[in-house]
Amino acid sequence: MFYPEPFDVIIIGGGHAGNDAAMAAARKGQKTLLLTHNIDTLGQMS
Repeated sequence: MFYPEPFDVIIIGGGHAGNDAAMAAARKGQKTLLLTHNIDTLGQMS
């Protein structure tokens, strides 16, 4: 993947904490990338 613009925040892991971190960064106006291995389990707690 190639993105011509850089991200301010990159979060690896779309579990509960990763999802919260991505939302907080985005709400602060940061350009945020959230990477997860399976979109179907996004935000689930273990």
